[in-house]
Amino acid sequence: MSTPAQIGKNEYKAALAKGREANREIRRLLQRLMQESNSSLIQALAGKISLAVGDNDEALIRLEEIGRTFRDKQ
Repeated sequence: MSTPAQIGKNEYKAALAKGREANREIRRLLQRLMQESNSSLIQALAGKISLAVGDNDEALIRLEEIGRTFRDKQ
């Protein structure tokens, strides 16, 4: 049986990296959607999604900080 993921360890860091990469891909797709759409509604919704992705990034940054602090205390 494998050991469970631990804060600050490789699996934790990989999950954070995967979340960041997903956010980058979402931003790229939203930018393309906004450039190719003439619809005000689509552009407004894409803008709101972009703001939510920013919130996601902030959460990932905070989790990384928690991981560093946890690792440094051990």
